[in-house]
Amino acid sequence: MSQAGTAAPPHGGDLPADADVVVVGAGITGASLAHHLARRGVSVVVVEQAPQPGAGATGSSGGMVRAYDADPMMAELALPSLATYRDPGCWASGRAPLHAVGAVTAAHPDQEPALLAAAGQINGALHTSAHVVAGRDEVAGIRLAGGVALVEPEAGWVAPAEVTADWLVQARADGAVVCHGVRVRAVEARGGRPVVVTDAGVVRAGAVVAAVGPWAADPVPGLRPAAPVRSRSIQVSVVERRPPAPSHATFVDLRTGLYAKPVGPDRTLIGMPHLVWDAPLDAPPDPAHAQATVSALTAHFPWLTTAVHLGTVRAADAYGSPEGGGQASGLLETTGVPRVWSVRGWNGGGVKTAPEAGRRLADAYVADAFADVA
Repeated sequence: MSQAGTAAPPHGGDLPADADVVVVGAGITGASLAHHLARRGVSVVVVEQAPQPGAGATGSSGGMVRAYDADPMMAELALPSLATYRDPGCWASGRAPLHAVGAVTAAHPDQEPALLAAAGQINGALHTSAHVVAGRDEVAGIRLAGGVALVEPEAGWVAPAEVTADWLVQARADGAVVCHGVRVRAVEARGGRPVVVTDAGVVRAGAVVAAVGPWAADPVPGLRPAAPVRSRSIQVSVVERRPPAPSHATFVDLRTGLYAKPVGPDRTLIGMPHLVWDAPLDAPPDPAHAQATVSALTAHFPWLTTAVHLGTVRAADAYGSPEGGGQASGLLETTGVPRVWSVRGWNGGGVKTAPEAGRRLADAYVADAFADVA
């Protein structure tokens, strides 16, 4: 990385001296916010430390999207977000990014009433065919191993890096400046305005929003959220399905945290919770956990016993409490600098909420109501 004073020009555009909003972080949530702000005529600068957007937690995300979530606030965002992912008119590419392979959410039998209520709400809003199954051995290529399941045939998965890139294309077309390969050194209050100090120059802003995911656990000066954030390891593997292994929907088991999604005609991404807190964000993969993931998911995908392991990736998610189980109460957290906010820790749900979260945050900024969503 170039040092301050000798920095090379930022990739993607020169760093302007002033902006209405500086978005720190070009992951999927930052890109959504930048797109929606720019679409509303707000002057936006996006600053990303990596050489390309979506390179951090976004790039390593499983990318599964569905309307249901056990957290009511997450569900409120996920439902309209799924509608956006399904709508080709929302994308610069002209096509919807959703791979509609279906989504299966398994749960304990006592959750059946809640799942039935959720299915009704989803179908009423999206005109889909979500439904609950109980007492079934298998659904959508997945063995349920007991319990009940909410099936969303019109849900599935997206490629988070592609979604991020599409939003940034739209943001640039609407006048945003996107600079990657630029590291933020500090955010300070000067003369009643926040100032973003980077290794490529200084930007005076009307407001600053940090959408930095797990990096919020150890932020640069001025970006520390009021509610503590911790990073938690995530680790996923990709395996090759051998015939006669069937195709399958995306899968999440709320009882165990196990999950899986297809990533092509003969490949599947698999994962389960990796409860390692505060690990380095570049920590190497854990082979024992990778093997344990295969063993645990074999009850749902028996063909894993003959699958070929193609690779394992380790990254991290941001979690919104010191204990790792809680959430911030709103979409934003205040920081120690006036008019500087940090996006909440999404506890692994950033991809499925990003379209609606970005829209709501942009609307709040235009209404001068950021404080109302903090």
